Amino acid sequence: MIEQEAVTEPESAAQKQDRNSNVANPINKRNGNYVADSNTLDQFIKKVQPSNEQLQRIFKEDLDLDGKPEYVLAFGLEKGGIDNIFVVREDAGYHIIGKLEDPVMVAHLNIDMKIMKLDQTEQKFIVVYSTSEVNEAEGFSIFALNHNQINNLNYSYPEATGQGSRKLEDINKDGVFEDVSYYRFQDIQQHMIITYQKFDSTGPEKTKVLYENGNKKFVYPTVPKDIIQNYLEDHYLMNRFLIHLPEMAEFTALSASPKNHFEDFSAMDYTGLDLNIKEIANEANQRTFLVRSNSSEEKKDQGLVFTLEKQSGKWKIMSIEMNDKL
Repeated sequence: MIEQEAVTEPESAAQKQDRNSNVANPINKRNGNYVADSNTLDQFIKKVQPSNEQLQRIFKEDLDLDGKPEYVLAFGLEKGGIDNIFVVREDAGYHIIGKLEDPVMVAHLNIDMKIMKLDQTEQKFIVVYSTSEVNEAEGFSIFALNHNQINNLNYSYPEATGQGSRKLEDINKDGVFEDVSYYRFQDIQQHMIITYQKFDSTGPEKTKVLYENGNKKFVYPTVPKDIIQNYLEDHYLMNRFLIHLPEMAEFTALSASPKNHFEDFSAMDYTGLDLNIKEIANEANQRTFLVRSNSSEEKKDQGLVFTLEKQSGKWKIMSIEMNDKL
């Protein structure tokens, strides 16, 4: 791999480098390719360099495994940012064979670019890393060169929420990279849900559940309201990620799982569920609570009635019923 430092002075362009990725304006089109021939790489770079942008990175790699190297040129308005990326070939002069079209549809910054092997083959990919201006979101895009065509193999960025981490990692340490998504929740247990799939989106998606609390594991709540909150948060996570959380069974002394529907408690993003938990009965070792959602759309909910009883020093959920009286 060749990678060199980018400078803002008009010095040897083949010795420049530094960061990221994006899109470029077409030059001259000939024989189906963007073309701008020059005798030297320095001359060619000056010819195709977008207005007001500097060369941020330059790589020399055989991307299509035909025995001939390609050059990947990344330009940007500012050091550390990439706005245009060209793939260039030398064949009776240098010419552009394609450009990278940024697939991310929301506002973001492209802040890094690498040429990477992502599995145990010799195939090499262009990887562009992106973030939001306030660093609440991060993701990546993967491009491959195939028969003079640049294809976006995969992109992973939290467009819907504007926050969250999407990383390209070999999470299993098996020599194959995965598209890994991290979801951190400020719920009772401080769950972190990790979903991952092969970098090219093939194969099954898998899930891991971690705990970011001080104990790094499930901790049984001591307060009845927290048990209710935890139970409903787990129900939300179970439905959203199609996962099984064994901790849910610890909260109840029910002979079977409750058949109530919990659609009214479905608005958890990265914080815990916004619930109104009101104690309505307190007798010896038994307490009853009316639970409603605080979200504006669900203020007219009937809610659920949870009855808890203390058994062997732990509060357990004895019943969950639809509220039809209060």
